[in-house]
Amino acid sequence: IGIAMDQAEDPEKIAVTFQIAQPQAFVSESSAVKPFFNITKTAEDLAGARNQLARSINWVPTLEQCQVILIGEDLAREGLKKYMDFVLRTHEVRRWLQIGIVQGKAMDILDMDFKSGLASSFVISEMMTQSSKNNFRATDYMDVGNLHVAFVENFDFILSRIILEENGLNMSGGAVFRDFRLVGWLSGEDLIGARFLRGDATTGYLTVDTPSDLGTKIMLRVYETRSDLQPEIRDGRLYAVLHLRLEGDIDEIVNPKKGWTSEELISKGGNLFEDYVKDVVTKSFNKANHEFESDPFRLKEKVKSYYPEFWKENEENWDEIYQSAVLEIQIEVQIRRVGETRSS
Repeated sequence: IGIAMDQAEDPEKIAVTFQIAQPQAFVSESSAVKPFFNITKTAEDLAGARNQLARSINWVPTLEQCQVILIGEDLAREGLKKYMDFVLRTHEVRRWLQIGIVQGKAMDILDMDFKSGLASSFVISEMMTQSSKNNFRATDYMDVGNLHVAFVENFDFILSRIILEENGLNMSGGAVFRDFRLVGWLSGEDLIGARFLRGDATTGYLTVDTPSDLGTKIMLRVYETRSDLQPEIRDGRLYAVLHLRLEGDIDEIVNPKKGWTSEELISKGGNLFEDYVKDVVTKSFNKANHEFESDPFRLKEKVKSYYPEFWKENEENWDEIYQSAVLEIQIEVQIRRVGETRSS
């Protein structure tokens, strides 16, 4: 029901931890302590580890019910093509199987115990799915199906970042890949900008600090997002033009200093959120572009499609063209209503 892949002590091998369900534990009169157990095997790849597993248990292992694949940071930096080849090709794995990158050891996540008593694989898969629907700082954008497309078409991407903390899991932020290798991390705030650039964000919450006359902070509940990133070629230079529209309600204003009217709050709040979103989008674009030299926003694919002649002439110089690209942001934040106003 879950797999964790880490770099083994032998640099030529990987340590694969399998989380296996015990069917008898789900029977009402069962005395089993846990509904699952973990086994770690070391091999050259996932297929080899699974063959070792089959020889060590009295069941036939299958990946049909696998919920999540977790990959440790060290292994991800080595590259995923070799180790994910079996997953991408086998018919056993569901195409929507979740994939996450652990900042640390992946096997440590599968060893976690949750108060619900559920296996960590089920909990993590559900968290990855639900968090991305209402939280701009988390993403489950890449599953096995999308990863297969990235493998075939050779484009960069972002996977979920998972951090094991003292009090639980932190699933904000993302892992940036170039040529199927982990090249850097995006913070939760960085990922807000990345999701707007990528166009997969829908609903979520944004919070900004405010000028002293307005209060200490203001929260916007975004319930509709329209995002479109298009390349434009002007005088031989690449421009990345983002058209972004957010619509939502001000859910909360903390510690206001004076009695603002709703109209004033909507006007000032809209300007604050426009400036904030421009800032996080710009930082995310520059971080992926200049620091990681990665294109998870698929500008290359769009240039190929929209400007085929330009692409043919400049294909060999694409990295230089991309890293000198100019980002332009056209944003509108439409605030409909003002909710709670309270003192801190």
